[in-house]
Amino acid sequence: MKRLRSILGNTLAWVSLALAVLTPFLLLGWFQHAVASAGLRIDPLYTGGEIARVAQREGYRIEIYRPAPRRSPFQKIDPFIQMVWCPADRLPARVSDEVDVDGDGVPDLLVTFDSKTLAGSVTPRNTRFRAMHGAGVISFAELIARVNDGIVVRTRLR
Repeated sequence: MKRLRSILGNTLAWVSLALAVLTPFLLLGWFQHAVASAGLRIDPLYTGGEIARVAQREGYRIEIYRPAPRRSPFQKIDPFIQMVWCPADRLPARVSDEVDVDGDGVPDLLVTFDSKTLAGSVTPRNTRFRAMHGAGVISFAELIARVNDGIVVRTRLR
């Protein structure tokens, strides 16, 4: 009797361990479906928001995103606008573009950067934006970075 209880106990322990290891793999599809149907979205502060318009240039395009606003007074990330120059491999060595952010036909920003070193600047043409000078990631709301097949430029709003 003692031996039978030992065998049953060990068998149940091994079965429990096997179920614990296999359960995530067996239920992964169900979890993915549940999360996808929940309608969750990544915050625009991380993705840059949705594309508002695309400006076509010779050999490349500029994707201009909707502004990412401040959602609460305690938020540490300033509101910003994101633009993506893509494809990055077709950009000239020195990019200098006037960008119409709001689509009114008047350029709002002059964006200049080196497509290799990512050193550049953003010069505002009106008071809605702040100037930016430097390279790489200055803050989450001010950056020039290569992401996938594009070069992302973010500049802060006033």
